[in-house]
Amino acid sequence: MSTIVLTRARIFSFSEGILEGCLIIRNGVIEDIRTSNECLFPNAKYVDIKGKTIIPAFIDAHAHLFSIAARYEWVDLSAIPTMEDLKKTLGKIANAIGPGKWILGYGWDESKWRDEKRYPTVKDLDEVAPSNPVLIRRIDGHLAVVNSMALELLNIPDNIRGIDRDSEGRKTGILKEDALEYAMKKVKYKLESLSKGVLKVTKMAWEKGVSMSHETFSLEDLSLLSYILNRNEYLGIEFYIFVLEKYIDYIIDRGLNKLDLGKVRIGGIKVFSDGSIGARTAALREPYRDDPSNRGMLLKDKDELVELFKKADKANLQLAIHAIGDRAIDTVLEALKEAKVRKELRHRIEHFELVQEEHIELVKKLGIVLSMQPNFVGQWQMPGGMYEKRLGKERWRKMNPFKKLLDAGILVAFGSDCMPFDPIFGLWSAVNHPIQEYRTSVEEAIKAYTLNAAYAAHEEKLRGDIKPGNIADLTILSHDLTRINDLRDLRVIGTIIRGEVRYISY
Repeated sequence: MSTIVLTRARIFSFSEGILEGCLIIRNGVIEDIRTSNECLFPNAKYVDIKGKTIIPAFIDAHAHLFSIAARYEWVDLSAIPTMEDLKKTLGKIANAIGPGKWILGYGWDESKWRDEKRYPTVKDLDEVAPSNPVLIRRIDGHLAVVNSMALELLNIPDNIRGIDRDSEGRKTGILKEDALEYAMKKVKYKLESLSKGVLKVTKMAWEKGVSMSHETFSLEDLSLLSYILNRNEYLGIEFYIFVLEKYIDYIIDRGLNKLDLGKVRIGGIKVFSDGSIGARTAALREPYRDDPSNRGMLLKDKDELVELFKKADKANLQLAIHAIGDRAIDTVLEALKEAKVRKELRHRIEHFELVQEEHIELVKKLGIVLSMQPNFVGQWQMPGGMYEKRLGKERWRKMNPFKKLLDAGILVAFGSDCMPFDPIFGLWSAVNHPIQEYRTSVEEAIKAYTLNAAYAAHEEKLRGDIKPGNIADLTILSHDLTRINDLRDLRVIGTIIRGEVRYISY
């Protein structure tokens, strides 16, 4: 049996407290924690932690690492500072690759641009790449812009919801929700590119201290990942998967709700009830402050949701329901109540951002787990940011009330939605929420990103804490969490997954 001993460690455990000593790992499982110097074992491998802090490895309760892997050959536009720079970048790519080839990009965020804080349009893209089909997806994934050639090739039927038009009825090139989903089905990726992307995101996860990611998959995604695993290509993180709800009958009929491939497990079904604040498609009770004619998009009505929720609950499929705006949350909670879903399945609402008082009481009564993204606060909820501009100050003050939810006894799990994929930024955002009464403690934020995230996947008895019997998924941090002044100075300097050192930078 393989034995690894981590020595001179400061151990951050929810069940054991903060300890100093050594950690004994045997065959990938934590065997013992000792506070003495008696840590000698024959034939053991020793790793000196040098007094650094060890916490349970982060579990990202809402990410899209597989989607990042599939975009391996796409252009990352997240660092673009202006509209003008975006156009210059696309123009250079068009000149370099020649006419006719697709230009695919992702990650742009107009709310951060220094010049025009608006979405690009078909006119902008035609100006710089008239001879190439272009599709560039916004950071939130709920909106993309295409040029004229792409519109022609995609041939999206006019009756599909989400095709934006100007006041004269002309297509603007902006695609939202259903129209974007239709377009993405036609944008394919190659298996070899995907395989390279999987290796890339695995390394990225290690460097961020993440051992497990809760993901949304289509059946095509699932089949391709299974093929990659069958080719013995290493998957160095674990995936807890929610399959898109349109495949629910397929999943139930073939018994895939019990699929467990070891490092890949199907947990349930993903349901979208609305879009995003950034794309102005989150469903609101009242109109957007910066678009008074728009209350967002409710993607399913209550009756549709009730039937879907009943079917999933009966099949023992956990629900992960995307709901950001208060109108969407209203509809989802009423549907969950009417469907009489079972608490033991730990059904989840993803995001749950614009929160009204009555939502909190009903969430607690129904036993719903909230999967929330603190990095959204750091990105867009700081004073003067996009959320305040989109919603106004009154609603801005109701967004993401983490501490209030925790104090109400609600289980909150943290994830990133890959905006950005960085738990440390998420911790900082939760602890430094602009609304003081919503700020969590450092320990509460870490628990939401570890043990609570494990609970959200029915795995709190296996991972998410440092204690004997748990899987040895561990993250080594650069600073003592009880003494650090600014969490932005915190770094992941090591990651251990199932007892194997996967990343060390000290």
